[in-house]
Formats: sequence, structure tokens, C-alpha cells
Amino acid sequence: MYILGISRHHDSAAALLKDGQIVALAEEERFNRQKHFDGFPTRAIQFCLNQAGIGLGDIDHVAYFWQRWPEIVHGLRHFVRYAPGTFAVFKSAAGGGTPTRPKGLVATLASDGEQRHPDDYDVGGAMLLHIKRTFTLRQTLKEALRYTGPLKFEIHLVDHHLAHAASAYVSSPFDEAAIFSVDGVGSDGTCTLLGVGRGNSIQELRRVKFPHSLGALYSTVTGYLGFNPTRDEGKVMGLAPYGMDRYVGQFKQLVRLGPDGTYELDLSWFNHHLTGKHAVSQKFLDTFGPARQRGQAQIDQHYADVAFALQRTLEETGLHIARWLHSATGLRKICLAGGVALNSVMNGRILLETPFEHFFAPPACSDAGTAVGAAQYVSTCKLGLPRSEGDYVYLGPEFSETEIESVLRDSGLAYHRPADIAALAAQQIASGRIIGWFQGRMEAGPRALGNRSILADPRDPESKSRLNEKIKHREPFRPFAPSVLLERAGEYFVSDYPSPVMLLVYDVLGERRAEVPAITHVDGTARVQTVVRAENPEYWKVIKSFEALTGVPMLVNTSFNDNEEPIVCAPEDAIRCFRKTDLDGLAIGPFWVAKNGQP
Repeated sequence: MYILGISRHHDSAAALLKDGQIVALAEEERFNRQKHFDGFPTRAIQFCLNQAGIGLGDIDHVAYFWQRWPEIVHGLRHFVRYAPGTFAVFKSAAGGGTPTRPKGLVATLASDGEQRHPDDYDVGGAMLLHIKRTFTLRQTLKEALRYTGPLKFEIHLVDHHLAHAASAYVSSPFDEAAIFSVDGVGSDGTCTLLGVGRGNSIQELRRVKFPHSLGALYSTVTGYLGFNPTRDEGKVMGLAPYGMDRYVGQFKQLVRLGPDGTYELDLSWFNHHLTGKHAVSQKFLDTFGPARQRGQAQIDQHYADVAFALQRTLEETGLHIARWLHSATGLRKICLAGGVALNSVMNGRILLETPFEHFFAPPACSDAGTAVGAAQYVSTCKLGLPRSEGDYVYLGPEFSETEIESVLRDSGLAYHRPADIAALAAQQIASGRIIGWFQGRMEAGPRALGNRSILADPRDPESKSRLNEKIKHREPFRPFAPSVLLERAGEYFVSDYPSPVMLLVYDVLGERRAEVPAITHVDGTARVQTVVRAENPEYWKVIKSFEALTGVPMLVNTSFNDNEEPIVCAPEDAIRCFRKTDLDGLAIGPFWVAKNGQP
């Protein structure tokens, strides 16, 4: 039985399950090269079908990550509750304004292929657009894939947060676990879902509804700090350690923590519930000063201090919720999902500072992951098929040696095939070179996990600045992560708990920080990826070879892309990025490409 899962929002994606097992998962942005693409994932769907060797007519079920009627009910209730302040959101829909995508009152979709600034929203117009599209999904699929034959599939509109929850729990190795799903907003207004997974079922314990959204809180302040909401929250997480504990006390007023793990936003600090935009209120501006201008090069200490307070507030709220979730369930295992679960600092604290002893999160925590999550919910929770097992990370396209060499020949680049590409790559990195590493199936989610990575020497203090300035072309405050052999992680970090998808931050041991400065952030932490041979043997071999040369069992690992571009997908993308950046070499399949006359 084939189940196709579709997510069509920011980070549009598609996934395919066969008899409950994941065949493929990929974001549309990797194919069309438009970062955070929010249109229909046509090429991602076609890839999934090609991976299984089937056509659209072979699909038995289609799972879509959103429900139309709960969205309508939630939207109307919200407008009435907060009227007359909410009347402004209808102006552009009724008065000829350009419909744009909301993220707040009702999270919906932009028109196909149209890229808009993520801080522009028109709730009324876009809500109607999204509702129309859920009615026409069958026809949209036929037209997008140019399919003219008969269709047999049944369409399932899946609750957004249940899709998130399934993406974590169904993929996890746990037979029973607490579930914590948290993002901006879902189809019925849910921002946080707490539950329990047991066997093939997910039981809900609590929902927190919009506007009391931790995702909206973080995104709104991200906009205030001069970054792009729903896109640049990771930058704010990286900026926060440069701040000081100056506004944490005041930020406690923004989120009120109640008994039994409850929380709510003090809406007097925000306008997102009235305008549908990620906007702070005048009270916020009067207290913390004017917003930083977007695109401004310099970041004053004041804004770093605000980022510090925001990050600390999110962490404390997450801990508050997780502790209640543990007390309510008595379970020792927790699964996290949703866009806020990409905050690896919060995740690390939940693992290390609550009674939970085991942690799992999928690599695609954001809405891209609801493609596979929606399919898993239908497969496991509705149809009773076996839960997904095995690989949940490396699910994208891969390319044969013949295909890669053909692209290399056409590029005109000089290349050769060494006896051992992993050993050569390790030698190059140990000698101070920064290389692109392109191998196997592309990983899912926003983190490079060893198949579409840029690798560097963690011992070199210049690696970080060179990566940011010459290769990634991004802000100098942004950190880089280590990929470390799992069996030696405890020698460098305060925890050796497995972190295969780079969603846990640990302190670097004090005595080790000078040894690996390139992966140690300003606050002495690192976002860790642990690597084991069974999960990615070729990547493990590179790190093991580097360890043999240097004694250090880790590499700097960052995504293989230039700033504001998606992670590379195909060999052509890798070569393009190699040519336009300051990379020294490229290990692509079994082939080695050097630059500037290097060996």
C-alpha cells in the first residue's frame, strides 16, 4: 500500500510510504532552488514516485497536512473574539489588496510559485485561497504531474499538529513516549500539542491555541531584531549567546507560566493576534526601543541582549511544559516536533534538566516534516500498518557514479578517482583545507548530516571566520557544528547521549574548548551531531580517518550551500557552489576535484 504525504506551506515537501515504511522524503526547495518554497511540491512528489518506480495511479492514499473546516471555525472565532482590532485583516481581501500568506491568525498558502516576503500577510484572502485548494487537491495533483489516467486514492486531511506528532513518534524507536509538538499555528489554531504515543496510537492530553504561540513569540521578536520571521530564527538562536542578562526579567512579563505546565502570552506586548503579522506592540517598542532595521550590517549590543532574553524565555517555557508533561505521563521518553523543536538549545536543556531520560526528534521538525508525518498518521494511526522503521534521515535523491562523472566531464573541471575518497578527504581537511562533501542520498531537514556537507578542521580557529566570510557569506556571529564519533562524544561534551540529527546542544568540556575552537560557540556550547558507522558508513570513515591523523574524532560540519540558498541536491548544484565559493576541494561520489592547482 502506497501513501503519499504532502506539505504545502513554507518548506513545501513530499513523502512516500510503502506498507508503513518510508520510501522517500524531500523538500521542493532542493529541486527548484528557491529556499523555503511555499508552492505545490511538484518535483518532490515526482521524485517520491520515481524512487518507488510507480505512478500517481498506484497511490492508495494521499495525506495532506491541513484541515479546512477547523481552519474556518478557528479563524471566525478568533476574528470575533478580538474584534474590532481584527477587522483590519480583511481590508486587502475585500479592497483589492494583494493576497499574501498569513502566519498567525490562520496559517495558509501563497499562490503557486509566488515567493513573498515572509512578514507579509493577508489573512482573509489567503485563507480563502487555502480552503479552495484543499477542495481541488485531486485535480491539482493530476495537473501538476500531467497525469491523465484513472486515480484510486483516498484523500485524508490530517490535523497539522497530529502530523507533526506522528513525524516524531512513529519514526522513533520508542514503544511509548510523551509527545511535545510546538510551532507557530496549526489548522485549528493549535500552537502546542501535548500527548502520548502508545503502540499505533497517539492520545492527546492538551492543546494550546493561538494567539498563545511560542512560535509566534520567537518569530515576532526575530522580526523586531531585523531578521526575517519564520526563516531566521536560527540566526537569533546563534546571536543570543552574545547577549547579556539585561532584559530577562522584563521578558518574563511576555509569557506567563501557570500551574500544571500552562502558559499564555501577555498580548499587550504583541500585535500578531490583531494584524496577522509578526509585529510587536507599541508597548514593546516603548520598553525595548525601536526595531533594528532589516539588512543593517551592525548588530548593537542592545539587540543581542534582547535575543538573549528571548532565547532564555523560550527555554524556560519549554522546560516548564516538559516538566508537567513528565509528571502527567510518568514516562521517561519524549518526542519533539514542530518548527520550535529546531531550537536545539531548548532541546538540550529538556533532555539534561528534566526527568526525561530519552529524546527523539526527526530531522525535518518544521512543516516539511508534516509531509511524512501526515502519511505516517494515516498509515499507522488510522490504517494500523506497521510503524516506520530504519532510515528516517537519508531519504532524498542519490546519483550514480556514471551520472556524477558525466556532470564532471561536462563542467570542464579537472578531477580524478582516488583509491579511497574518505581517506583523501580526511587528509585534505587535516592539512587545513575546507571541502565540499557530496555522497549518497540527500538528508531530510535543514541540517547537513554528512551527505551534503561542507567539512573543515575543528582545531583551526580560522575555520569559523573563513567559512562565514568566504564560503557561506553569512553573519560572523553564527556558529558551526561538530560531527563527532558517538563512542568518543563523552570525551568532549557534557553528554554523550546520541544526537544523530543535530538537534541537541551540549556544553563543550572546559578542558577541551581550546582544542576544538572552530566548533565551540562563544558561550562554550556546540550543536552536536553524533555519527555511528551503521547509519552512515562513508561519513563515519572520513571522521575516523581524520581521528587517525590528528587524534581528534570530529569535523566541523555545515550545510553544503551558499547563504540564502537551499542545500545542494544534484551534482550540478554542488559544482556550482564549489565554483562560486572559496572551497578548496570537492569530494563528489568517488571523485576528487581540487581548486587552484592543489592536488
